[in-house]
Amino acid sequence: AANTTIASLTEQITLMAAQRYAKKSEKRSSDNKKKDDDDSNDSDSTPSSGSAPESDSSKKLNTHRPVKKNRTRKPKSTLKEMIERMGIDVEKVVRELDEDKRFCEYCGHELIPFGEKHLRYELKVELPRLRVIEYVGVTYGCPDCHAKAADSDTPLSECGLSPVQAEAPKPLLPGSWASSSFLAMAIAFKILYQIPTNLLITMFREMGMFSVSSGTLCSWIISVSQVYFAPLFDRLRLILLP
Repeated sequence: AANTTIASLTEQITLMAAQRYAKKSEKRSSDNKKKDDDDSNDSDSTPSSGSAPESDSSKKLNTHRPVKKNRTRKPKSTLKEMIERMGIDVEKVVRELDEDKRFCEYCGHELIPFGEKHLRYELKVELPRLRVIEYVGVTYGCPDCHAKAADSDTPLSECGLSPVQAEAPKPLLPGSWASSSFLAMAIAFKILYQIPTNLLITMFREMGMFSVSSGTLCSWIISVSQVYFAPLFDRLRLILLP
């Protein structure tokens, strides 16, 4: 009895596996296909009792096709129009003939310019350049008083005369040699483009600036925000949120 049960269960499992995992074909046999075609032809040839013949208007509606509209493309902008929209300053470079070529090839007379013609546009990128500006104050003094003091062998300080010297412009941050353009670039890279400070220092070193550390740069940015940005934000808060 146990062997019979095992054999029966094994046969059932084999049959279920064959039904589930065996290859299936969606092709119909020729007899079934012919039978289905005959049934469809019979249904088309015998109209139903409740249906009415189609009218001419319904046939026209069925055969109507939407007319495609001709879409005109927007004309492509010229390079000059693109440059005007960008608002970039255009540097005009005049190309002249060499001096040995400014002669007429027929009569040998010297050529004179009488017009210009556009040749081409060229887009250039100038990487940031570091420049150190040294402010030197010129010292001024009175030559007459200086001559009198020299004749009397009296120092200028004892005569109450002191030289006048031009003052240096006020720095952006006291005790700092960073300019507004340098800190504006650093703040834009760090805040707007989210570039880490260490990467900024690497960029500055590739530009030739080796004396600024990450701590100094962060201190400059914090000082600028406290000295200049904080009062501006407070003023805007008073105006916009009274």
